[in-house]
Amino acid sequence: MEKCFAIEEKDIKELIRSAVMARNMAYARYSGFKVGAALLAQPGRIFTGCNIENSSYGATICAERAAVCNAVSSGYSDFKAIAIVGGLGSTGISGITYPCGICRQVLSEFSPDMYVIAAKSEDDYDMRKLSEFLPASFDAGQMK
Repeated sequence: MEKCFAIEEKDIKELIRSAVMARNMAYARYSGFKVGAALLAQPGRIFTGCNIENSSYGATICAERAAVCNAVSSGYSDFKAIAIVGGLGSTGISGITYPCGICRQVLSEFSPDMYVIAAKSEDDYDMRKLSEFLPASFDAGQMK
């Protein structure tokens, strides 16, 4: 059965503001591309994350996965929405940043019908269900 959550405009704006603040903490030593994410867990708690780069690029952690780790390690795993902001450190948030494929898969593990809010600002964003970004995803049902 599909979960369907409504999300209010005030929650969207709060998530985007939280993602912007998280972006300021990013460690983007190599690419200079800083990303922040704010994850809204049920029942209404926000967890943030930022990208953390590593000289061994495969060890880099994306902001979205950092937020998920933050939430899960705090006992939350039912997510309603995530806001993502990104851009080069020298120019700020310069466009819409969408989650990478690995992040889409990780998010779908927990809440395939959550909202993804890819934002440039509080008033300029694209919001869709995660299932629109990752159709026909590999899921737990295929592990049986």
